[in-house]
Amino acid sequence: MAAVYGGVEGGGTHSKVVLISEDGQILAETEGPCTNHWLVGTDKCLEAINEMVRQAKQKAGLDMGTPLISLGMSLSGGEQKDAIMKLIEEMETRYPGLSKSYHITTDAIGAMATASERGGVVLISGTGSNCKLVNVDGTQVGCGGWGHLMGDEGSAYWISHLAVKTVFDATDNLVPPPHDITHVKKAMFDYFQVSDLMGILTHLYRTFEKSKFAGFCRILAEGASTGDLLCCFLFGQAGQVLAQHVVAVLPQADKSLFEGELGLPILCVGSVWNSWHLLKKGFTQVLSQASSSSFSRFSLLTLNHSSAVGGASLGAKSIGRTLPLDYTANASVFYTHTFNSQ
Repeated sequence: MAAVYGGVEGGGTHSKVVLISEDGQILAETEGPCTNHWLVGTDKCLEAINEMVRQAKQKAGLDMGTPLISLGMSLSGGEQKDAIMKLIEEMETRYPGLSKSYHITTDAIGAMATASERGGVVLISGTGSNCKLVNVDGTQVGCGGWGHLMGDEGSAYWISHLAVKTVFDATDNLVPPPHDITHVKKAMFDYFQVSDLMGILTHLYRTFEKSKFAGFCRILAEGASTGDLLCCFLFGQAGQVLAQHVVAVLPQADKSLFEGELGLPILCVGSVWNSWHLLKKGFTQVLSQASSSSFSRFSLLTLNHSSAVGGASLGAKSIGRTLPLDYTANASVFYTHTFNSQ
């Protein structure tokens, strides 16, 4: 059998696997559940990855008993070295025929490896959020990525939580809401299928599911698109705090990142970016305040292929192999902004 490499995109809600031939062609893709081991535990994480790879092998018509050359995993929650080593050891023990080698990196780094070899900023806003600056020399600087108890600012979870908190605070007369809460309160009750604030507590504590809670963001986006002022405000706040992540990593950016025709490339990953029109004003306002003679332009890009492709590429590199990827086909620019002259 010809050499086949695997890649995993492990998200907080959904995950994907791709199998790639040694000439860079995608042979098969499969989808599966959350594989963030901090959220679902090691057992469920590894079981889901194994099952997705098996399904992909079957789709590609590959021998189920023949291991992949490498499996590169781009995982949400894939930061801590000790946890990564434990995952790899468990994978090798439980599924010895799955792959000859394994490599784990974060979802942000996998996304960048899919889009470019020249570096840039990866800004994730899906169920959770994270930001990574990757310089041309491979050095990295991060902001965020600490999970919903310590961060996730600008994510679907964060927007949903801010909406719910605004309703609670307004009802308690603790903090005046920036706009009328009527629409958001009704949408909240409808989404969580409760009739009062006490009912929401079940979803916050007893039966809390991060992805379920984050799903309320989609309803809020619909409200913003129909003109509800509080919904619009929430996304405006998200745009601002997402931009602040970029501002936080800018001081460590190599000057070469600003010199291309795109200006600073910012790769936007995650479902919240589908509401760019709602984020735009707050996002551009914050970045304009950080503009300078060197930082005078930026472009936002979106992936055309799963970051599992980048995971596969990094997995191959970890054993000294190179997968030929067409980066121009892997990502597209959807917005470019040039600041006024300094």
